[in-house]
Amino acid sequence: METHSHQHSVILAVDDDDDDIDLMRLLFRKAGVTHAIEVYREGEDLMGALTARAAQAPETLPLLCFLDVKMPSISGHELLRWIRQQPQLDRLAVVMLSSSEHPEDVKQAAEGGAQCYLAKYPHPSVLKRALDEAERLFLSGTVVSKEWFGLPANLLLRWGLTTGQARPTPA
Repeated sequence: METHSHQHSVILAVDDDDDDIDLMRLLFRKAGVTHAIEVYREGEDLMGALTARAAQAPETLPLLCFLDVKMPSISGHELLRWIRQQPQLDRLAVVMLSSSEHPEDVKQAAEGGAQCYLAKYPHPSVLKRALDEAERLFLSGTVVSKEWFGLPANLLLRWGLTTGQARPTPA
């Protein structure tokens, strides 16, 4: 895999469902996204990969990470908390994906430091905009855990949740 020519261009996804993973890859293709997509079936695998990457080559950290909320061993919320506890991952944008639009799930994602919460499965144009937002945040050099994506589909915005740390970004 070529990581040198376009740094920070990898998208990570964690989902335990093969059909969901296939659908996500298809939606990214339809959106015209050319970034490499690395898929992990379990949270532990993602944690191992991110830890190894941060230690060996911090400049190759991914741009964006999609987390399925409900998974068997480690939930998306637990993974999000773990990511936000790693200072070297301060600039990794996280999008929660779920078939649940339950306010409690959305609130947990907001408090955990997610940038976006999307219902499964978003339109390709929404995925593309999420990617654009992640690139914008990355280039601005901000700590992403303090920002939200200004997307109409972002449930964090729809529920109007505000925590002490997350603020909606201007659209």
